[in-house]
Amino acid sequence: MAKTHEIQPLHGELGQLLPLLPVLDAVGQTRHVTAAAELLGVPQPTVSRALARAAAVVGTELVRREGRGIRLTPAAEQLLPSVRAALESLQGAIDLLHERRQEARGVVRLSFQMTFGEAAVPALIRSFRARHPNVRFELIQGSRERCLDVLAAGDVDLSVVSPVPRPGRQLDSRTLCVQPLRLAVPAAHRLAERGSVRFAEAAGEPFVVLERGYGMRSIGDRLFREAGVRPEVAFEGQDSRTLLGLVSAGLGVALVPPSRARLSAVHTRELGWAELELEDDDAVREIGLVWPKIVGEPLPVRLFREHVLAEPPEALLDAFGI
Repeated sequence: MAKTHEIQPLHGELGQLLPLLPVLDAVGQTRHVTAAAELLGVPQPTVSRALARAAAVVGTELVRREGRGIRLTPAAEQLLPSVRAALESLQGAIDLLHERRQEARGVVRLSFQMTFGEAAVPALIRSFRARHPNVRFELIQGSRERCLDVLAAGDVDLSVVSPVPRPGRQLDSRTLCVQPLRLAVPAAHRLAERGSVRFAEAAGEPFVVLERGYGMRSIGDRLFREAGVRPEVAFEGQDSRTLLGLVSAGLGVALVPPSRARLSAVHTRELGWAELELEDDDAVREIGLVWPKIVGEPLPVRLFREHVLAEPPEALLDAFGI
């Protein structure tokens, strides 16, 4: 006699709650009804009604009005981690099915700062496409400000920038590596033979700098303030390698990321520079990945994001030089 298996239907409350899980998760991420509606792409009343239905199912209120916003109740705070875990588990199973059927295809739209296109971003794309050859990339290169602007506008899915903006209501971010910066001086400069200097020792020197809106410019401005230095700006540019060329010509000194020796310009008797380590603890730049908090992130985007975040920081440091 064939063995029968007892069918276990979903518990009544669970069956009613399942369609509401994405709403609960979005509210948990944003802590705001309007922002949750924007994430889900639905009208705000839809989110409010879903919250009311979920409260009725679990038998306790999940949010309370607080001024013009909401506050999650202790019951919601207890429930939300399980909601997130359930959705991530289901999404992981679906993605695994797609990967097994080799359906990791589509487009990843990425913005990145100028110097990151020389080695770092190509290396990340190459290693990712070795596993997912059917994924295409649409790339936008520019200043930090432009990279974040196109991300906020929805024109790209991810952005590689420095400094890294802190996670907020709309965006999430992760630091990939922390890179010590250098002071580049002409080869015949009075400091050129020094192995390291304090940033304040460059006070009174003309500086060649990047234009406002570039990440290195904001870091440099901070270091100027902290050192009590009012810089004499000899040139404002858009490319760190141009700055090194002008340093070689004796136009000034510059705050730069480390140069990769194999890509540095050839030094001649007339042109050349020295890169000095900075002894200031905060003479560093954080380089990181930024992405919007959305529900239903496309599979290729999620896979590439996870690929980038899995890279060891020490493996990225040299690639993020110039």
